[in-house]
Amino acid sequence: MGRGSISVISFCVVLFTSMVAGTAVCSDELVCGIATGFPPYQFRARGEVTGFDADVARLVLSRLEEGATFYQDSWDDVVGRLRYGNIDLITGMEISGERKRFFDFSTVYYHRYTVIFVRADNSSIESVEDLYKKIITGDRHSFIESHWEKLGIKGRIRIRQMKSKERAMELLFQGKSHAAIMPKAVGLYLAEKMGFKVRILNGFDPGTPVAMAVKKGNYHLLERIDRVLKDLMEKGEIDKLYAWWFKQGSDRGLKVRPPVK
Repeated sequence: MGRGSISVISFCVVLFTSMVAGTAVCSDELVCGIATGFPPYQFRARGEVTGFDADVARLVLSRLEEGATFYQDSWDDVVGRLRYGNIDLITGMEISGERKRFFDFSTVYYHRYTVIFVRADNSSIESVEDLYKKIITGDRHSFIESHWEKLGIKGRIRIRQMKSKERAMELLFQGKSHAAIMPKAVGLYLAEKMGFKVRILNGFDPGTPVAMAVKKGNYHLLERIDRVLKDLMEKGEIDKLYAWWFKQGSDRGLKVRPPVK
């Protein structure tokens, strides 16, 4: 879907003019947590909170007919704020058994697939066994790490979690790590942005469900979000956003969409 056709997605941009990281929020506004440094899902570009998850949140919140704002910070900070009731919801959270202890989740609106990236010009790594005793950056507690634990090989691989996916990919680009673990779309986006080629070492992740999350027990807000989200999915609006962000080819997500009027 091109830029012009995105105008069919009508959401109230006016509600989001104060969406800046750390902005003080009013008590009568819904506050939606979103991470930095997680393109093309959740990031910041030219002062704007942007990404696929940000646009999904805009669609949903604009239909709740009340004020709303983003709170954007590191993922750990955002999750902590929701857990202790300082924000109302988070967009684009992967569902796990551990997280279900603290949060309730909406209908799943897409899946993320975690993979292992290596440099395309590194012919010395062709299998997981080639990563033994080598440094890998990126996601911890991922499907891949759990899979390695089941196989009994987790202890042979050193995973160093970085503060951001961008930093993890930078180390791979610089040759300071041998591989990087992260969602497929994120890794492809970052490698393209940095101007180097990567290849995927595996593709066995069945996919992790992603949804909007509220604090455990906030059923009233969850039901309202879920009702709107399901309607948007039935009408194909979420699919339109997904197509824009992930099927654009070489400029996939590199440009921030102009405000919809």
